[in-house]
Amino acid sequence: MSQTYQQDIKFLESLANIPKQEFLLGLYDRSIFITRLKNFLKLLGNPEKKIKIIHIAGTSGKGTTVRILQDLMSNANLKVGSYTSPFATTTIEKVQIKNKLISPQQLHKILEKKVKPALDKYLVQFPTQPLSYFETFLALALIHFKEQKCQWVILETGCGGTHDATNVIPHPLVTAITNIGLDHTHLLGNTKIKIAKDKAGIIKPASKFLTTEKNKKLIKIFKKVCAKKKAKYINLENLVKEYNTDNYFSTKRQKENLKLALNILKELKIKPKNIQSVINKFSLPCRQEIIQTNPLVILDGAHNSDKLNNLIEFIKQQKYKKLYLILGFAHTKNYNSSLKKLLAISNKIYLTRFLVTFRKSAELRELYKRSKKIKPNLAMAVHNDPWQALQSALKLAKKDDLVLITGSFFLTGELRNKWIPEDYIIKHLKLDKK
Repeated sequence: MSQTYQQDIKFLESLANIPKQEFLLGLYDRSIFITRLKNFLKLLGNPEKKIKIIHIAGTSGKGTTVRILQDLMSNANLKVGSYTSPFATTTIEKVQIKNKLISPQQLHKILEKKVKPALDKYLVQFPTQPLSYFETFLALALIHFKEQKCQWVILETGCGGTHDATNVIPHPLVTAITNIGLDHTHLLGNTKIKIAKDKAGIIKPASKFLTTEKNKKLIKIFKKVCAKKKAKYINLENLVKEYNTDNYFSTKRQKENLKLALNILKELKIKPKNIQSVINKFSLPCRQEIIQTNPLVILDGAHNSDKLNNLIEFIKQQKYKKLYLILGFAHTKNYNSSLKKLLAISNKIYLTRFLVTFRKSAELRELYKRSKKIKPNLAMAVHNDPWQALQSALKLAKKDDLVLITGSFFLTGELRNKWIPEDYIIKHLKLDKK
């Protein structure tokens, strides 16, 4: 890994330490994210206005929908870019074109020649607060997609919809919401109706809108917004039944994500050459990822109830004797419900934390106390070092057992380095060794 790349990532991540006046004053108007990014993009020639865009929001399944859509569109010989979050192992995973990551050299060139000078000008020309890491990286991605002459770009929201930085785009041709669940409630609201209203903010005039959501009250909200914005609400057809989905798409949730992608393609009249082949080969880092066999090791960054239900359904489809669970959560997550579900299927649990410095892990002593209260007789170990947790679990597991690593993308992404190191990803600009 080059020193230049490390310095570039360090610079981008350091944007989190710039004081933001609205936070210092105890104010929190989320519309500031769109306002300041609009101002910043003006300095960059508004790259967001010159790209055909598909915009994806939802509580879970966004990443899967974006990636399978990108794979299918690439299979139709289209040059398709995607911007996703979070990343699993290395930052450049967020920006891809036809399954090839942005290179450290391309990132450095855009950062030095475009982004840094614009950040400097922005502070002098605009009264709005400095940009965040997420907003700056999104701007960098949009420049990359424009320079590489992408025919399409698929954007995944970071959090919510209305005030998410990705909602700076003015005219997406398609907007979609995978589903609505109770996550990020401290930002989006503590009911599904409030969250649905926030996510529906991505619906734009003259766009086509699709969703896999089944709740009639929430669908009513989406249809109302579509009518108001003069967007076309599209009912989904069950196009999945035409294909074999005995792999990644074997669970109900993943079938819904695939259905959404196939319906988007139908609306856009895009016809891949071999849909079944794309489905067969599909995989995602740290999502139902079988990274090893004998013993079976599965990585999954599930961190909310919807993602966890899908993961447990996937686990039940596997063959194994004992399950050894390596688990760590972010401190902002209400993990009681998730803990109960995971402890119920485990034979031993290794409680740990992730190592990134820009996000706080759940407090281990509290996690241990709650686990003991839920299932007192379950064998438990506590490790401040996740690598020690992994070493212990792999040493104990027999060839017909399962080691499951979950609770956070930061944890699964860190430990994924054992099998696919960050250096390999950066060198080859791809996420697996296929």
